[in-house]
Amino acid sequence: MARTTSCPRAVWLLALCVALGCAPAVAQIDYVLTLGVNYASGEYEGEMDVTYTNRTPQPLTELFFRLYANAPTLYAGASTEILDVRVGDDAVESGLCVDDTALRVPLPQPLLPDQTTSVTLAFQGQASLRLDPASPPTHDYGILTKTPYALTLTSFYPIVAPYLDDGWALDPVLGIGDALFAESSSYDVSLYVDPQLTPIASGLLIDAALAGERVMYRFLADHARDFSLVLVDDGRIPRRATAGGVNLRVWFAPSSTRAAVRAVERARVAVALFTQLIGPLPYEELDIVEVPLQHIGGVELSGLILVSERYTADPYDLFFDILVSHEVAHEWFYAAVGNDPFSTPWLDEGIVTYLSNVFLAEAVSPTVAYGERVRWHDSLTLASNAHPEIPLTSPLNAFPDSTTYSAFAYSGAAWQLGLIRAAIGDDAFFAALANYYRESLFEIASPLDLREAFEAACGCSVAGALFPDEATP
Repeated sequence: MARTTSCPRAVWLLALCVALGCAPAVAQIDYVLTLGVNYASGEYEGEMDVTYTNRTPQPLTELFFRLYANAPTLYAGASTEILDVRVGDDAVESGLCVDDTALRVPLPQPLLPDQTTSVTLAFQGQASLRLDPASPPTHDYGILTKTPYALTLTSFYPIVAPYLDDGWALDPVLGIGDALFAESSSYDVSLYVDPQLTPIASGLLIDAALAGERVMYRFLADHARDFSLVLVDDGRIPRRATAGGVNLRVWFAPSSTRAAVRAVERARVAVALFTQLIGPLPYEELDIVEVPLQHIGGVELSGLILVSERYTADPYDLFFDILVSHEVAHEWFYAAVGNDPFSTPWLDEGIVTYLSNVFLAEAVSPTVAYGERVRWHDSLTLASNAHPEIPLTSPLNAFPDSTTYSAFAYSGAAWQLGLIRAAIGDDAFFAALANYYRESLFEIASPLDLREAFEAACGCSVAGALFPDEATP
């Protein structure tokens, strides 16, 4: 698919891979980030050193960084401003494009395949402010936002755009779906904040020390798609559990004790189940945080899950089980195995929607899980009748609204995966998902990768709605 852009085209991991029978991927991007945050105002400033290795087969004359915070759709009221850009020791003249959500950094000399360069960026930014709980909702998700008791920082820094077969991934940020698209990378983050704050972040906290009137927290994250952060000042203490070799921590507000108890238990069961069916997660820790969100129930991030406070009032409602298990499944398919959320949004959303149903069948009841599958079919049927011109596997910009997008990319793709399971049998179906996970670990996967995994497992063709043959009209 041709991309739409106004820019010029141009550690324990070894042991894990031994267990999975794979070779560990070599990270091509290393971020070293120093970040200072003003909690009261929602402002932040930082300097970032990025080491980038050219893993493409051709010389690169430029790099692109995404500035998602500048998109008025998903990040209304937030912004990130670039203050200085250097490549090695050379100052360069960078420029913005794609509605200021992409930064073009020219390279002083072409970067040949397998060569490495370093880029230093200084930046500052502002989270959107939602300090009055009674204020009317805006159309953004609230994922880069200051509220009375939390500062949520996602996609707040310049993120290297992936380079794909058809060039740099510089798609516009729409008002539906997910925008964040990044390579698996390593992060070394030094965070400076006021001492009364609790930081909950991607990766592992390895150090904390006083630095004048502030506290410096250092986080390390390997093979992460992003570094995301929530700061809270309400004294919350995490509920803890362990499953599948992962330390789970649920950070809900003190008033949400029942929901925290339920969430940690549901997450524990989900991690254990998905580890058994698919394989172990390559992360030691997973944090689940309650925050104010809008228009969405939760958000998946690397080693960090956001849960909307709207759904913690009734944690024994069925949707709470679906929400927690769905976002947990994204740690396998989004964080560990990536895909293009613009061109193939169904690829991770369909898989994790289906896995959430597998969780319901195991942890709630097969009857309840069947009822959800019926709802998928009804949703897909309505959307297909209303939009017969839209294929189920369409890119994000083909969907006119979030309801249609959800019906196709979530319910429809999950329904089709269920048909594949019924056709090839449980053993082949879950063996295929496990092989797809193992072979695509830390990579950006494609529908062809998933199709090949299914067909290798069953020795048959799975051509159909998810995998149309080119010859099929």
